[in-house]
Amino acid sequence: MNIKYTSRLVEEECQRQMPLAKAIEARFSGGVVIYGAGFVGTWASDYLDSIGAKVLKFIDRDEHKHGIQSNGIPVVGPSPQEFEKVPAMFIAARHAVRPVMNIVAPYDFPAISFDGYFVLRNYDRLIEIRENYLSDTRSIETFNALMISMLTGDISPCRELMEKDMYFCLPEFSGNFEETFVDAGAFVGDTVEKFIWENMGTFRHIHAFEPGYKQFQALERRMERLVMEWGIESGNVSLVRAGLADTTGRMACTYLDDAPLRHGLSNMEPNAATGKEDWQNAPVMTLDDYLNGKPISFLKADVEGMEMDLLRGAQKTIQTFRPKMALCIYHYPSHLYEIAEFVRNSVPEYKFNLRLHAPLFGDFVLYCYSG
Repeated sequence: MNIKYTSRLVEEECQRQMPLAKAIEARFSGGVVIYGAGFVGTWASDYLDSIGAKVLKFIDRDEHKHGIQSNGIPVVGPSPQEFEKVPAMFIAARHAVRPVMNIVAPYDFPAISFDGYFVLRNYDRLIEIRENYLSDTRSIETFNALMISMLTGDISPCRELMEKDMYFCLPEFSGNFEETFVDAGAFVGDTVEKFIWENMGTFRHIHAFEPGYKQFQALERRMERLVMEWGIESGNVSLVRAGLADTTGRMACTYLDDAPLRHGLSNMEPNAATGKEDWQNAPVMTLDDYLNGKPISFLKADVEGMEMDLLRGAQKTIQTFRPKMALCIYHYPSHLYEIAEFVRNSVPEYKFNLRLHAPLFGDFVLYCYSG
């Protein structure tokens, strides 16, 4: 089978970008700037600090972030005056890498996509996943396309490799009528409804976890409709307003501009109250504690970057019952290898497929199954 996005293309792009990365690394002690103060930018600042880079500031277009300290680092708006003071830049605004590159091109400093730099810095570990974990040609090409997008900021490879039916695109993940399904990060019940359609309303049990207050209310309303439409026994569905992690406690829920897609979790406080109103925070638990030895057969996880925490808190369940798993690995660049490594270390027999489900750099899912 001929593929467009080959391993050679990835290697050639890495070789092309390496001198730029070296030039930026030479300026680490003098300081670097991160464009984009979102969750990837915040994660990037911690990562860069861990490898010896001094992060001076964030630049971000969002005026609501200006003046706020993110990770103890000031956030300023983009302006010629700010750009003139930049010694080197990492662009962590994934949706705008190329436009930002064009904006800063006239200035006398090197700039690189943070995702691309991460690929260069962790190339061997990423290639190990591609060569020794992924089990089909489509997965390998998808992995290559993602790395090229990370290196270049070009989303066209993602558009070309996009597939529909997120979480259910493989035969092993659809049409199984005895499933006990865990939806971690159920949002407003969209995946629960797809699961019911994929399995013709026939299953053993659904456990749906969603910490967001408004999202959980929408999930409850949707489930009421689905129970009536499909004649589902209400006792076969458990809706839980909670997050899943590797410890117990409470966690603040964040909302931006009251938009349903723009919410997340922050400020985990194990075994303590957050001091916020109930709608602003939610309990956090481990899946192992919740299930208490009960079996599951299918785990879907999209938990705003907490996938590794969830997996650590579900390790006993995974090792005992070996559920098929559809795990989002797009929130942080390290998830491209960390999640597969954790799963294989837990159950060496798992097979891995990778699929991309959006025409942009996001919604890529690692499918894990045994047998």
